Amino acid sequence: MKRSCFIIFILFFSLSCTKNDKNAGSGNSVSPRVKRQIMNIAINYTRDKLKDAIKTVSEDGTINISNNQIKYVIDPTRIVTGMIDDDANEDAIVSISSYNGQFLSMIEHLILIKTDGKFKVTRVIEADMKIMGIKDRKIFAEIPRVAPDSPNYDCSICKEVIKYKYKDGDLIRTE
Repeated sequence: MKRSCFIIFILFFSLSCTKNDKNAGSGNSVSPRVKRQIMNIAINYTRDKLKDAIKTVSEDGTINISNNQIKYVIDPTRIVTGMIDDDANEDAIVSISSYNGQFLSMIEHLILIKTDGKFKVTRVIEADMKIMGIKDRKIFAEIPRVAPDSPNYDCSICKEVIKYKYKDGDLIRTE
């Protein structure tokens, strides 16, 4: 009897410790088909900005689009999906980092609204922020409180999370 109780206890304990998290760290799970659609839009967006662009794919799936001077980095883990506009379709935001030589020059966030079954870029935001997630039709973004040249630039207490609401193509800061 003691042995069977012990086995049942171990079984329940091991089941409670397991977690099925397909996309840890991104805040949401994106199907491979949707991820491919979003990545193709981001790739085409960056290729249109560069002449003679070369595409390379790293082992982790990060895509680099570059020419001799400028490099765009599209990281599939930086895709965030959720309801942004007022319809029932799940929309997306993908962040693209651009480098001039070895220095980060800009981060662009493509807001992709899904209409008629396809994602379309409706807004591009150039901002030093990290998209944390989308919930209740609000976009949560982490922004630094100090200038990039400040010694405290990347400290955790020097950042704040703000909320945006998408309305008629614009992002409006909400509380």
